[in-house]
Amino acid sequence: MTLQALNNVTSQLSHIVSSINVEPVSYILVTIGFALLLIIIISGVIYGLVKVAKAVPSMSTKEFLLFLVIIAVFLVVLGILLP
Repeated sequence: MTLQALNNVTSQLSHIVSSINVEPVSYILVTIGFALLLIIIISGVIYGLVKVAKAVPSMSTKEFLLFLVIIAVFLVVLGILLP
């Protein structure tokens, strides 16, 4: 008799759990994960820009020109890849 009662309770619980749609929760978790990754990437870029802004005044002329060449090459490559 107790096994039958246990079977009834577990079947009712499994029916309730199977009726819950878990898919929207997974979409929310994936969205939160991507948002966290985006925040980490943006903060890394900002940190890098601050480090570069602090380093530019102490650069020699040769280093500064090399820095400008790297920026120019990056912009040209970006301009080629975007269209």
